[in-house]
Amino acid sequence: MNEGEVLALVSALSQDRLGQASLSRHVAAVQRSAGSAPPTDVSVNSVQKLASKAEQRTQFLRKYKSCTQNQIPELSGMMSILSEIVDEEDVKSSLATKKVENQYSSPDLKTLRERLLKNVEKMNTEAQAKHKQKKKTVFDDRTYLTNNFVLESSNKENICNLRGVPVSSQESQMVEELLFCLVGNGTSHIQPCRHPGGHFTFKLDNNIDSSLKSLISRILPLCENYSKVVSWCEGDEASGRTNQALVSSIELLLHDYRVLVCQLEGEWRRGELSLHTLWFRLQNSLHSMNLLAGIVETISSRKATGGTTLSILHDKYMHSSGNITAEKILHFLVELTSKPFFETLSAWLYRGVIIDPSKDFFVEDNQVLDKECLPLEYNDDFWEKRYGLRIDKIPAFLQKYSDIILRTGKYLNVIQQCDKVVEWQKLENIEYLPNPEQYQPLIEKAHAFASATLLELLVKDRDLIGHLTSMKKYFLMEQGDFLVQFLDLCEKELSQPVDQVEPARLESLLELALRTSSANYDQNKDNLCVALLPYDLIFQMGKILSIFTSEEQEYQTCDTSLLSGLDAFAFGYQVDWPISLVLNHKALARYQMLFRHLFYCKHIERLISAVWITNKATKFLPGDSFKVYHPSFGLRQKMLTLIQNLSYYMMVEVVEPAWHTLVSSLSSCNTVDDVLVKHNDFLDNCLHDCLLSSPQLLTTVKKLLGICAEFSEYMQNIRFSNTDDFNQDVARFDLQFNSVLFSLLDKISQLGRDNYNEKVLNILHRIDFNGFYTAAMDQFKAGTPSTEDLS
Repeated sequence: MNEGEVLALVSALSQDRLGQASLSRHVAAVQRSAGSAPPTDVSVNSVQKLASKAEQRTQFLRKYKSCTQNQIPELSGMMSILSEIVDEEDVKSSLATKKVENQYSSPDLKTLRERLLKNVEKMNTEAQAKHKQKKKTVFDDRTYLTNNFVLESSNKENICNLRGVPVSSQESQMVEELLFCLVGNGTSHIQPCRHPGGHFTFKLDNNIDSSLKSLISRILPLCENYSKVVSWCEGDEASGRTNQALVSSIELLLHDYRVLVCQLEGEWRRGELSLHTLWFRLQNSLHSMNLLAGIVETISSRKATGGTTLSILHDKYMHSSGNITAEKILHFLVELTSKPFFETLSAWLYRGVIIDPSKDFFVEDNQVLDKECLPLEYNDDFWEKRYGLRIDKIPAFLQKYSDIILRTGKYLNVIQQCDKVVEWQKLENIEYLPNPEQYQPLIEKAHAFASATLLELLVKDRDLIGHLTSMKKYFLMEQGDFLVQFLDLCEKELSQPVDQVEPARLESLLELALRTSSANYDQNKDNLCVALLPYDLIFQMGKILSIFTSEEQEYQTCDTSLLSGLDAFAFGYQVDWPISLVLNHKALARYQMLFRHLFYCKHIERLISAVWITNKATKFLPGDSFKVYHPSFGLRQKMLTLIQNLSYYMMVEVVEPAWHTLVSSLSSCNTVDDVLVKHNDFLDNCLHDCLLSSPQLLTTVKKLLGICAEFSEYMQNIRFSNTDDFNQDVARFDLQFNSVLFSLLDKISQLGRDNYNEKVLNILHRIDFNGFYTAAMDQFKAGTPSTEDLS
């Protein structure tokens, strides 16, 4: 709406009572606010302000609420106008005068209101259209470049009257016009009309003979389908390399169709083509064009690209059995359409790279980091997240091979990033094959090459077994002299609260322990580092086991002020790409859990052994004084026997057999995924058999070790003058130790019976080899424990 129209409406509304300056101000305000606000975008303050100044406030709010619920698009514009009127005293006075004088009749107000609403709606529509302008195409400037119908009003002026024209003459004229319509050109008596859905329908002259009109109506669906196909090929929906290849293949078929129309035109000019002959000659084209129109409609409705388009073509091809013509057309289309897709697939299968600028391929690359960052950042995240599948883009004929195709390309991509010199396979020319089973040999051959090459890179070039052996030495405590050396140096530092432990000092002591032990000959010793975790082992296990359960919220944070250095200490291990595929974050966390458990057991064993050394001084005491220590000696030996048998079970009966199984199975692995599976099985079995997969068992063991630590501290700092107090304290420790031990043995026995786990029962056989604890447990459960007997 231009400025003149707005000025006229404002003048009519004010009944020419406003001055020229006021009129200009209001016209500028209306033009400035027109279409600027989205529908129903009215502030609460504005509504409250208008309601407070309304004569009938309740009615005003009720009317506003009704308009809001009905989503009237003109509401925001009307509210803006009302706000302007309320703020202008001269307008209010003019309207009040108008009301008193009653110069406007009700019909005049109603007409003015309708005009205002229409103009506000028009301005809103124009403003929204400016923001959502349709993408301009070449056909907007050069209309006649299209092969589709062009609507022109001039056609109506050229219609010649067929009334009274003989049927034979009408037939010749209709054949000529049909030949034009078959290739997308409108005529005088067969006029195209654009349907609201976008496709064309046709309007026939009423003077055409009814028999001819009936036959023409049978041929016109061919023109409609031709228009649909051409419209899709020339539109924006045909995006992506796959869809563009489909357009190219359809154009080849349309070229043959247009050649047929040219041949028919030649027959018509020679007088050899009647309407019935034309109907007969177009039978194959009718079915073919209907098939093409169905294909483009399906692709358009599903907004298909890439593999989705191929799935549609493959599905239609598989369901065209019995229709030889349709089968040939569909095979021709899917064969040409799939060429860009198979070029991308070939590069992925044989080089591990994705050449997919239009995002048609079903493997997506989520690359977020440069290659220089790979050794530090890309470990298991690369393997699990860098490349993934677009499920909707997987062609139906490759559905069963999608996972193996993904892994093959990932293997080769790792090799590419490691700059390994490889004699690459020759790029095979992959073509469309109707039977999915025919792809199997080709894909399996590429997968076998990629798997073997990457496995050779990991095992031979990057020494995977050497790294795993180093992990066993340090995390599973195979390197005994190094561990003793490290504990001798760091035990005092780690006994402090974790907030007081200096990581730099621990790193220096670790370096010293490595250099002064046999670990100095390990080529991977420099990968070992110190880690102080913000939680203890029980919290870590509980956090892992509570994932996706109701208890997950309980394990969000841990109070580090209650942790000691021993509770938080663990080793770290830094590896470069691609070893980090195997020794990833998850695997390292499991190694750390095993290490923390074994390390704490070793620490408790050293504490009890230190008590034994301290107690050696008692042999010089007189006989009566020496007898006072007998119960403490017995309790100390029971604790030491428990810790030594528990450590022996975990390190000799669990870790060693599992390690030998892992080494032997790695030699038979053919793929990196097999290596990952075997390695994960090794860690899972160790965690389970070392009692770390059960929070109840782990808590009981930790409590038992805590009693041993308290007893050791008590014996190291003993200062007593009363023999009875000492005996009572030892008896109390003995009772606590026995009760927790009985609970542990009972839970282990129950676990062995429930899970048929014979290995965990070895703890029972080692600790209770002579039935001592079985008898003591029965006596304890009977409620008559004898402290002297238990000691």
